[in-house]
Amino acid sequence: MNSIYELDPKWRKLLTSNNFLGGLTVNEFVEELSKDHTVRGSSSRNGNGTAFERLAPKPYIRTFEFILKELSSLSEEASNKKIRLAEQVSSQELQHAEDVIKLESKLKNMILQYENVDHQLTNVTQAVSPLGEKMELAIRRKKVYVKSVELIVQYNAFCALGKSSYLESLRLSPNWRKKAQAAVIIKNLLALAQKVETSSIPKTVEVASAITKYSEMMETSLLESFNKAYRENNFSQLNEIALILNQFNGGVNVIQSFINQHAYFIDTKVIDNDETRQILLSDEFKAKLKNPDEHGVIYEKSVIDLIDDIVFVVKSESKVVQRVFEQRAPNVMQLFMQRIFAQRIEPKVDLLLKYTFAYSNLAYVRMLHALFSLVRKFTEELSEYFQLLEIDKNNVISATIEQNCSDLFAKYVYNSSRYFDIEKKSLESILFEKTSELNLRYDKEVRSRALVHKLNNSLENNLELQELSGTTRSKLSQLNNFFKSHIDADKLGINRSNSVNRSNSVNSNSAGRAAVSNSNRDPTDNDVKLFCLADADSMLKCVVESIARVMELVPNKASNYSYELLEVMLTGIVSSYIETALEIAYSNVCRMDVTGVSEKELFFLHYISISSEILSLLSASVKAIFLPILTNSPSIKNKITEITNHQIKRCELLINTILGDLVQVYLTKFKNCLAKQKKKDFYPKTQQLLDHDTLPAVEIVSILNNLHSQAVLYLKSKNLESFLIKIGEGLYELLLNHYGKFQVSSTGGIIVTKDIIGYQTAIEEWHVPHLYEKFAILREMANLFTVQPDLLDSLTKEGHLADMNKDIISAYISNREDYTHERFIAGVKLNLKQYS
Repeated sequence: MNSIYELDPKWRKLLTSNNFLGGLTVNEFVEELSKDHTVRGSSSRNGNGTAFERLAPKPYIRTFEFILKELSSLSEEASNKKIRLAEQVSSQELQHAEDVIKLESKLKNMILQYENVDHQLTNVTQAVSPLGEKMELAIRRKKVYVKSVELIVQYNAFCALGKSSYLESLRLSPNWRKKAQAAVIIKNLLALAQKVETSSIPKTVEVASAITKYSEMMETSLLESFNKAYRENNFSQLNEIALILNQFNGGVNVIQSFINQHAYFIDTKVIDNDETRQILLSDEFKAKLKNPDEHGVIYEKSVIDLIDDIVFVVKSESKVVQRVFEQRAPNVMQLFMQRIFAQRIEPKVDLLLKYTFAYSNLAYVRMLHALFSLVRKFTEELSEYFQLLEIDKNNVISATIEQNCSDLFAKYVYNSSRYFDIEKKSLESILFEKTSELNLRYDKEVRSRALVHKLNNSLENNLELQELSGTTRSKLSQLNNFFKSHIDADKLGINRSNSVNRSNSVNSNSAGRAAVSNSNRDPTDNDVKLFCLADADSMLKCVVESIARVMELVPNKASNYSYELLEVMLTGIVSSYIETALEIAYSNVCRMDVTGVSEKELFFLHYISISSEILSLLSASVKAIFLPILTNSPSIKNKITEITNHQIKRCELLINTILGDLVQVYLTKFKNCLAKQKKKDFYPKTQQLLDHDTLPAVEIVSILNNLHSQAVLYLKSKNLESFLIKIGEGLYELLLNHYGKFQVSSTGGIIVTKDIIGYQTAIEEWHVPHLYEKFAILREMANLFTVQPDLLDSLTKEGHLADMNKDIISAYISNREDYTHERFIAGVKLNLKQYS
């Protein structure tokens, strides 16, 4: 509680500059002061008043007076302190400025002194530097002088005694450094002796000869010690001798000796056994090599074993070489790898390719590809290993391995395009083999090329649909000649093998061809096997295999070679397979009986169906295989697209030609059937014929049902629909003209309607909406024979007949039985004239 005359000490402590208000805000400070001056009455106790409602006024006022007094005193103290501090700051700033001025002059003097010292130091350096160079030169001259004296002394020793005991002691010393010193001395002695040697002073020749013999003896001794240490696995001694000989002559002979005496190159038993294994290739392996349907890279076990053995030896020996030869290790491994390629890998490759070339072209290119893949993988593995071993920092070994690999296969791959010539011949032979049976069996149908000639004649005046350009056509012609020549040779071989003697050969061939012709007319399961999607797929796989080899063996020529392989593929699959099948189909069309119906007469549509599927597969293969690898060759890519599209378009035109002729055959059948129509069929004298269809209708409906049941087996989707539409439209035109030629009675009109309903029912089973309207028109035309004369006018103006040719309608009406009646002539004829 505050006293009346002075401030409570607890508040006085809060009114100092060091602890002003003790962290309280002004409002909090005032509230705390006020609490001490409240009167605690009943209302306060009951909570009905606030802290400021009942204050003790005097103490309250006195307290705040004291506080104002203290605050005033504190304010005056702070102002005085502020003034004193400002005066001190001004004084310090003035002092700082004076110090800076003094230090500036001292700094300038120091910089001048530094420049003088630097100038003096430069002068001293310029004066001392030539002395240092002269001293170094003098030291080098001294060393040369000492060595020269030493050389002269040793030369004199050889001149006087023919030997040097000093050199001999160094050479025989157990300390390898002294041996190295002897190697350096003898090396320099050899150079001195060669310079001094002259025929005019015989003694110099003798000395040079003695020094040479001694150096050879010394090197031979070291090499023998090196070989002995190698056999004993004494790596420290190997390293010492390698260093000595490196100083003697660069270590050339020791490196060569290390490689020559290596067990891997002198073990003749291993080499002989290896060559024996090359010759004794297993029958199973040879069968895989020669089988065109056995795809994938085929590796020979002895080659895999050889590569694995080489990898093991190289990895083991590289650590020894790195330890013994140190800085010369890359050069040693470089020579080691060259020797491996020359002595172990190349003979193996040469012998394997020699033997497989005798088997077949396919076996040769497959073996070449397998060997290339193995050796390439082998070089990559070793290059990575040498990098990890840090023995090949400058890529000397890797470059050597790559070069050896390239040189090894260059003579097979690049020399006069030998590889690709064989690759191309191999693919041609495979495709010929897969298509020869079909071509030989149907040689009679294929040789005339009737379908192709017909198509070519139809395209003579159509520039857009003509065949390929002259250059492309010429190339394909050359390939076609290849296939034809092989077929002829194959056929000749068959004829010779089947000939018992010369006099019976003609009869034998005639009988064979007759058998072929009969087999065409009586299809069997063998016909399906000779031309199927599976064979085309197997041919495409062979093409893909050839492209894969080309991409790996000759990637820089892959674009051009791919185009040539495409030409072979198109000739083998399209020209010699699909076109042959279409020629067979066309010959069947040409031989079809237009007077009868057979349950298997449309079997040849199998060739068209399979041809369409093969063409789709061919197009997809070109898009998926050929085009992606020609991204960087747009011109060749365009050529491939063009030639493929032309070949596919050509086949489509051939198919259209076959189906077009087939449509004409069936229309001829329909005409022959309609020709059997009797004039009295639609003018019966009795109604007994109403229960029976006419003979042409029965035959045509049978033909239609038989046609549809066979067509749906071979033609699909749009091809089937288009073919049926052509048949239906042709039949519609024939029937439309046919019924306009006969006199029809009212009873005969019912017979006409029954016949048309039979046709319409058969057509509707084809589920071709386009034909529904045609035969609906025909049925309405039949109504012209049956309706009353007074209804004809309205009938011809309604439905489908409203758009019909009025001449046709007039022809139908004129064939009505009652057309000559006076009432009909008076009424109907007048309406027709007005209508027309």
